[in-house]
Amino acid sequence: MDAIGRNHIGQLVQRQFLEFLEKFRAKREDGSSDEESYYLVQAAKMVTEEKKTLYVKMSHFGEVNADEVSFNPDVLMSVIQNKYMIVRDHLHAAIPQLLDKLDGDDLQEKIKKARAANEAEYVIAFHGMPGTFSGIRSLRAECLGRMMTISGTVIRTSDIKPELLVGSFSCNECNRVVTGVEQQFKYTLPQLCPDPRCGNRSNWTLLEFDKKGTRFGDWQRLRLQEGELEVPAGAMPRSIDVIVRGETCEVCKPGDKVLITGSLIVVPDVPTMMNPADLKQQVRRALTRTDANYAGGGMQGLRGMGNRDLTYKMSFFGSCVESNSDWSKDNAGEDIRGDDKPHLTQADRDKFNKISERKSDCFDVVARCVAPHIHGCLEMKKGILLMLVGATSKKTPEGIKLRGDINVCLLGDPATAKSALLKWTSKFLPRAVFASGKSSTAAGLTASVTRDMEMDQEKVIQPGALMLADNGICCIDEFELMDQKDQSAIHEAMEQQTITLSKAGIQATLNARASILASCLPRNTYYDTTQPLHKNCELTPPIMSRFDLMFVMQDVHDENNDDNIANHIMRLHRFGEEHTVKPTLSELELQRYIRVARSFKPRMQPASHSRIIKCYLKLREDRVYVRGSCGVTVRQLESLVRLSEAIARIHLSEFITVEHVNMAFELQLNTLKRLERENIDLEGFGAEEPPAEEAQAPPGDAPPAAAAGPAVRKKITCSYAQYQRISHMLTRYLYDKEGAGEEVKEEDLFAWYLEQVEEDIKTEADLKDQEQLLKKIVERLIMKDRVIIVARPSEDPAKPEGRILVKHPNYPVGEVVGA
Repeated sequence: MDAIGRNHIGQLVQRQFLEFLEKFRAKREDGSSDEESYYLVQAAKMVTEEKKTLYVKMSHFGEVNADEVSFNPDVLMSVIQNKYMIVRDHLHAAIPQLLDKLDGDDLQEKIKKARAANEAEYVIAFHGMPGTFSGIRSLRAECLGRMMTISGTVIRTSDIKPELLVGSFSCNECNRVVTGVEQQFKYTLPQLCPDPRCGNRSNWTLLEFDKKGTRFGDWQRLRLQEGELEVPAGAMPRSIDVIVRGETCEVCKPGDKVLITGSLIVVPDVPTMMNPADLKQQVRRALTRTDANYAGGGMQGLRGMGNRDLTYKMSFFGSCVESNSDWSKDNAGEDIRGDDKPHLTQADRDKFNKISERKSDCFDVVARCVAPHIHGCLEMKKGILLMLVGATSKKTPEGIKLRGDINVCLLGDPATAKSALLKWTSKFLPRAVFASGKSSTAAGLTASVTRDMEMDQEKVIQPGALMLADNGICCIDEFELMDQKDQSAIHEAMEQQTITLSKAGIQATLNARASILASCLPRNTYYDTTQPLHKNCELTPPIMSRFDLMFVMQDVHDENNDDNIANHIMRLHRFGEEHTVKPTLSELELQRYIRVARSFKPRMQPASHSRIIKCYLKLREDRVYVRGSCGVTVRQLESLVRLSEAIARIHLSEFITVEHVNMAFELQLNTLKRLERENIDLEGFGAEEPPAEEAQAPPGDAPPAAAAGPAVRKKITCSYAQYQRISHMLTRYLYDKEGAGEEVKEEDLFAWYLEQVEEDIKTEADLKDQEQLLKKIVERLIMKDRVIIVARPSEDPAKPEGRILVKHPNYPVGEVVGA
């Protein structure tokens, strides 16, 4: 296409694009359109905030009313996508025309000042490309100049450097000044001096300080690596250089998963033709040459090297950088650790407030939404939820930082969903890194110093997994397979959350503000309950003391639990996740709830302050709860503070109450004490009812199953955690009613509890199971644990459930039952 044709297409696209910006109006929820132009409002906001980038969503071309414009929106969008680099300057030129149509003297005054200072270089950034993104591996020469979106993980960013965009040059032969020489990703000189008597082609001097004719801009180079899902089997991940300019610089950092919209370009690949030593020698020869042909010529550019030997490499010119992750396939996810305030609808606010008001089981309700496809593991899900929410980092007057991130370790038998929990966590966050302990080294987890071949062999810091997961979570699977020296390398990162490098002449302290979620197998494959915790794992005491929570996941052979797990897995295989029990919060709602919870900064109250001290003293005094050979240290006290603050955040509370401390202490205590606990046997408590078949059989007839032997009745048990949770709910209810001066009958207590768990009851069989389980638990609390006492028997002997129940006066609410 010749210059005249390109100019004609550019002017036509500019006119139609300007009309689109003026007439597009966003749609409301009821289907009507806004009265004001969407992009006129955005342009006014851009001028007010002194920005230079106008963001245009590509899907808006399909939403514009074709009857209101004089062009075909689909054709315009197709031309912009296929001829982007040709019409890019004309698209940018439409912004000043759009700004002239803004109303308001203040806005026009700011625009005039920006133009007078030669700073009004506005650009268009497109985002929201329709369809899927392109992989780095699929980029070919036929994609040059087209607009597309690529995805990947940023593994390296360069410093922000100045770039010559438009230059003014002075002819060294006749002093004639040539302005408006555009630079096309390389140093470009004027082709010929405009003076017909001169004929100079190579002897030019750049006028750096000519503000009207010379313009510099910021640029940055990113190194983008393709995602793990795009790498074929047996192949190494590929990467590409991305060039960004202006306000797009410093938008992302290493470790971010991003979507970059722009165009594929080619740039001269000088380092492939000569090594850096040769380049430097050529520069010295060019600077010291004194013959007449080179007098005043300065350093020669790529022209003197000859086009015949010139090679090129592919790069990507990015105009818009967006955050991306695997949970955000439709760009509808929420970065739960973002700095901007969350935007919630009124329905979301009402739903979140309703959940937070459920003081008895708010923690359990939100924890069940973590990895809903994994059955059970409620205690572990609570730990992961606390790690996602976290606590606030603090700083002492001496400048010592106290971390707010929570570290969790899963020590479990094979096939107990450890890796599945880690994988779900790594997909849930945009800044989460999944690593394997067997293939990870100390340098791969922290950082290393390497030489960059493309930067004159300059020494650069190669970030590791913990640096890439900064302000996120680093998931390490098979943690026990790491060497001892590699495990000791993350001591500083787990507590001080920094990485100190002292190698190759580089002394640097880097941030590694990441939580660590590790999983490991016991020493003898299966956990041995007869041995203490430190003899069941290969972790050293310093590493163990740095974990806030250590969960033991045992493969207990229990008939009821095995039946529930088997049914859950078969439903997943038959129907998929759509037909399983849906959690209270969807994944997107859970992200928003956590983001709202992280905006709270709970404060400690005097009562909770005293309670934390008592809990810590109890851990130190009772040798039963000693965490192996490392013991209970001050780190466990700080862990208790962090856990209490995180639980207060989950309840959307401004204060840390005694109940929050009790929950944190119980969770921390269960990780140490529940190891020897098995399922609670409820047999022998409560009146047994004869089977319905035997009750209805005639006196002289034998039951149908008599020939086959006695009927096998299923043994009634419940897990330790479930028993503790139900006991705490019942005792709390009795305590509150006693404080209000109300008597509670056993039947009223049953009715209240069934109302609390009505969401989990789907069928009539579930209701009968819950009633029978509750009856057994209440009888055990009365007869064995002595937590509930019968204040007055029932007045009607035929209705024993009419007796009055109260909480035992010597039992403090929230304490472990049966300790």
